[in-house]
Amino acid sequence: MNATILRQADVVEHAAAKERWWRLFLLALILWAAWAARDLRWAVVWESAPFILKGLATSWALALVSIGLGALAAVPLAAARVYGPPGLRHLAIALVEVVRATPELMVVFWIFFSFPALTGHAISSWTAAVAALSVMAAAYLAEVIRGGLYTVPREQWDCALSSGLSPLQTYAYVVLPQALRNMLPALVAQLVMLFKTTSLVYVIGVIEFFRAVTIVNNVSFAPYALYLTMAVGYFTCCWLLTWLVRRFDPKYLLSE
Repeated sequence: MNATILRQADVVEHAAAKERWWRLFLLALILWAAWAARDLRWAVVWESAPFILKGLATSWALALVSIGLGALAAVPLAAARVYGPPGLRHLAIALVEVVRATPELMVVFWIFFSFPALTGHAISSWTAAVAALSVMAAAYLAEVIRGGLYTVPREQWDCALSSGLSPLQTYAYVVLPQALRNMLPALVAQLVMLFKTTSLVYVIGVIEFFRAVTIVNNVSFAPYALYLTMAVGYFTCCWLLTWLVRRFDPKYLLSE
């Protein structure tokens, strides 16, 4: 017993030592990168900061609005795929698989150019971007929710139904809340992916983070400083999302 405890203590100490060395290496790498980048044209980034930050805020707004709308559509899609009758289930499968098999940029083009052709009315770039991102979010979140629903034991359904709840109440109040907790890491991963996907909507004229940096670079031509700033911005935002989940739900250690 004592030997086992000593071995476990050695393993923990070894892991802690490796973690310390890894952090020192990362700190040294960051310091070296900061020293190497000292002569870049950071004045351009500073002067253009309000415009770039406005683009970053647009990216956040697109991601949050789209993930919310996509989640509203994903819940019934997942339910139809798991619990629906054959016709409804096959329709849900077709919708999800078609969107997931289509390149994201093509979804943006389809909505932006097809809506005026079908209705005869123009659609704004913002509306088309939100619609396209929401469709993509719904398709991917439906698969995440479907996987979460399968983690809830069938006995939960039986117990809820035997207590007098309807199937809809059972799904909304018993099964779905349990599934949401089980699929929290995957939901955050989808939000991170969607935030990065917002960079595609620049092709239809939305000035989000990527487009804002590109416009500034086209005017001032400081690619190293500007695109390094953009990379740090995307990394910081995506890391912040996972950190918040670890902060409020430390049970889940997310690996991006």
